Amino acid sequence: MAESQVIFLALGGNRARVVAEESGRVVACGGSATVVVDELAAWRAQRFAPGVRVVELARLRRRHLPVAAEQLLVHRAPRAALRAIGRGPLAKWSRRAGPAYERRIADRFHRRVFLPVYQRLWGDVSYRLMRRFVIRASGYDLLVVGDPASIPVAARLAEERHRIKNIAYGLESAQGGAAQPA
Repeated sequence: MAESQVIFLALGGNRARVVAEESGRVVACGGSATVVVDELAAWRAQRFAPGVRVVELARLRRRHLPVAAEQLLVHRAPRAALRAIGRGPLAKWSRRAGPAYERRIADRFHRRVFLPVYQRLWGDVSYRLMRRFVIRASGYDLLVVGDPASIPVAARLAEERHRIKNIAYGLESAQGGAAQPA
């Protein structure tokens, strides 16, 4: 693993301890490790070794233009308007209206209208975001699929042979020769 570049896909987070240990082992051997997680909240209990790069896919999704526009128009702008109203005589009403708006209108709109349309138009953007922001121009020597939730994204990356030389389900299988060429 010396001088190798390894990317760990751990979108489900159910093997967090193993992924954290293996990524630390790669860095300790002189390689570089990138761990891609869906949301960091599921990983709060895990400590990564210094030098391990952790990328949160949910943060990248929020940067996608349609999601950013929806968040601005449906969540942030009304919140700002209610804060401005809350400075005057309608302060008490504004404090109650904010959470009610979020729960009854904004969250429902997001789940029932925005997400179905977004998924129909753009599909699963996880793969594209990985390709664009994580892999970029530098290739990786090994892609470690950390959990079952990561398999669809790993399969798409393997189909396109996108700058990844080998795929494995753990460092042991990669070192044992069971890594499959991408």
